[in-house]
Amino acid sequence: MSDIKCHTFVLVPGGWCGSWAWRDAIAALRKRGHDATSPTLTGLGERSHTGSDKADLDTHIEDVIAHLEMEDLRDVTLVGWSYSGMVVTGALGRALTRIKSAIYLDAFVPEHGKAFIDYMNDKTRQFMERFSAHNLPVPPLPLEHFKLTEPSVVEFVKPRLRNQPWRTLFDPVAVSPDAAGIPKAYVRCTLHQQAALDEALERMQNAGARIATINADHFAPLTATELTVDTLIRFA
Repeated sequence: MSDIKCHTFVLVPGGWCGSWAWRDAIAALRKRGHDATSPTLTGLGERSHTGSDKADLDTHIEDVIAHLEMEDLRDVTLVGWSYSGMVVTGALGRALTRIKSAIYLDAFVPEHGKAFIDYMNDKTRQFMERFSAHNLPVPPLPLEHFKLTEPSVVEFVKPRLRNQPWRTLFDPVAVSPDAAGIPKAYVRCTLHQQAALDEALERMQNAGARIATINADHFAPLTATELTVDTLIRFA
C-alpha cells in the first residue's frame, strides 16, 4: 500500500442534493485509502432550513471555500457534479493554493458571465422562472427526467431532495483567468442525454482537459459508484 498515492477529494453535491449524494462514493474512496469529504450547500440537504430565501451562487461558492479553510484541506481534487460545476468553476480562482486539480462529473461548465439557467431548454427555463418570479425556491425536476429507475436508489434519493434556492440558478459565474493553470478533467455519463453537457465536454476537450465517458446515468455516484470512483482516482 505504501507505493499507492493517496488523494484528497472534496465532492460538491449537485442541485437539489446534499452531501448524502456522495455517501457511497465517500465510503469507497476512504476504503481505498483516500481522504474524501463533501460540504452540503446552503439551503439543501441537512441545511435546507438555512438561508434558502437569500442564498445565491456566491453563497454556495463560499460554502466550498469555507469547507476547505475550516478543514484545512490542501492539495485537493475538487469535484463538481451536475449543477455544482457552476460552484466549482467559481471556487477555483478563490482557492488556488488549496486545489491541485478539478474534475467535472457530468457537470455544467459555465462560460464567464453565464448562469445555470442559460443552459436550460425553454421548457425547463420557464418552469424555473415561475418560481423565481415569486421569490420561491425551485422544486427538483422529476427523477424520470434523469432516467433514474433503480428502485433502491430512487427510494434513497427522492425523500432527500430539497427545493433549490432560486438565485443559485440565475446568478452568473465569474471565471477567473488565474484558474486556467489548474489541471482539469471532464467525465461524461453516456446514459444521460443532455445537450448542454455534451457541449461542456466539447469545450473542455478543446481547452485541453482530460476526457472520459462512463456507461452510467446522471446519478452515477449512487448507481455506478465503483466506476465513478475508479475514474475520479485516475484523474485526481
